[in-house]
Amino acid sequence: MKRGEKVKIYFKRDGRCYKLFNVIQLGKDGEVDLKITGFYNNFVTIAKNTLDDKGYLTEEEMEELRFVRNAEMSYHKDGSFLHKIKDSSEPEYINPYGHEERLVRTDAIEDFQPILNIAIRRMVIFNKSCLVPALKSGETAYICKNDDFFDETGTYLLILYIRNKRHTVNCYTSSKLYSDVIIELNKDLDLCIFIQRHGFPAAKPYYSKVFKCLMTPYLHNSINFCNRENAKDEMKEVLEKSVFDSKFHLFLKDLADNKLFNFSEDKVKLADQVDILYENHGCKMPISKPLFLKQALNYLGDKLSDFNKLDQGIKQLLLEKWNKELENKIQKE
Repeated sequence: MKRGEKVKIYFKRDGRCYKLFNVIQLGKDGEVDLKITGFYNNFVTIAKNTLDDKGYLTEEEMEELRFVRNAEMSYHKDGSFLHKIKDSSEPEYINPYGHEERLVRTDAIEDFQPILNIAIRRMVIFNKSCLVPALKSGETAYICKNDDFFDETGTYLLILYIRNKRHTVNCYTSSKLYSDVIIELNKDLDLCIFIQRHGFPAAKPYYSKVFKCLMTPYLHNSINFCNRENAKDEMKEVLEKSVFDSKFHLFLKDLADNKLFNFSEDKVKLADQVDILYENHGCKMPISKPLFLKQALNYLGDKLSDFNKLDQGIKQLLLEKWNKELENKIQKE
């Protein structure tokens, strides 16, 4: 990204694009210095206790709530994370980790660095949408697409992070998660996104002094800088055998040519059949498993769903037939 460039991140649901946030590059000459904007509709609320992110507020907490109409978040090249509040003539800067506290300089990221997380507890809060994002000069759009993943009743956890290109990030999606590289930041670093389905605790009823009865509050969405104490370790633990797995990366490289791959239910069913075929042959096959799966997907095209409805024996016979054709083709070459 060049200085001043903006990438607008959306997710697509039911044919419409819903804005998540914008990322703007402030740095020049390859320096990564990022500003995050557009993550709310009309205003954002800041709770007094920012560590208590339970997803709802009681009456007492609402009395201490701060309403902000113009807010930004930033991760600067010196490693500082800042909230910027611009409701008055003099902007207010808040470092969530403490005054002058720094994490990792952006030019010192050796593997990856989490930036922020968004807890999406209610999809209905995203109430502004478009068919196609409107873009100005210097703007690009990145749209997360998967009809089997994004739905009206889903609840999700989103993490925005930077990775060093030496660190493996697998780009794929399924009914349970979404992982991709959004954009190249410079020759060494990429901006990445990870979203997974996530269950959040239900809101607990509390006694209202105003209405003199028990009240169950509405859940809200929240955006926070990642916890510097444990966010990175938690990501490693959860993603080391999937998004960060180097062996899986080689599989995807053959299967998807380094493009985002959607493991739909039908594709997973076909992959299971290919596994059976390779096991029956003792894995002694003319081409690798991901390449065979890629060939089968191309061959079946829009008939994949029909193939999966066939009897197990017939499916294996067809795969054996295609394998023979591949062997003959390779021998002739």
